[in-house]
Amino acid sequence: MPNLKQKIDGHNKSTLRKTNAVPPKTCNCRQPAHCPLDGNCLKSAVIYQATVATDDNRPAETYVGLTENSFKTRYSNHKSSFRDPNKRLSTELSKHIWHLKDAKIGFSLTWKILKQAASFNPASNRCNLGLWEKYFIICRADLASLNKRNELVTSCRHARKFLLSSFTSSVGTQ
Repeated sequence: MPNLKQKIDGHNKSTLRKTNAVPPKTCNCRQPAHCPLDGNCLKSAVIYQATVATDDNRPAETYVGLTENSFKTRYSNHKSSFRDPNKRLSTELSKHIWHLKDAKIGFSLTWKILKQAASFNPASNRCNLGLWEKYFIICRADLASLNKRNELVTSCRHARKFLLSSFTSSVGTQ
């Protein structure tokens, strides 16, 4: 059982650690001027929007997506799907980008975060991240012109890690 001095020392140590803590990095881009989110690319659990503007003055197309990981990780996956022909059908955004590339139409992409929300919580059995994405696709259709409505009926992919089957398979491999 800790004595009073140990408790006070522990409290002082944790208090000092909090005041001297370095704020978390919000961007780790090599060239901060080229960060897709103006210095906020390391945010996680976000609903984001990509806007595709074409050089031939067509109306801009928009795509809404979500990521539980950092936005930078998801952004890298999107960029990969724009370069690799084998991944051209991976998202509605990549399909659109490949359509523009095939037609030799120039385009520019801009990104922004629409909302930061909590991922799946097994206590409430609710994924606010997925619910907000569905809200933007249904109620704010102007923000999600590329999204397809079949995305709305999928179950939460973040809940799978809380299933007993994923727990037993990870325990069995250790």
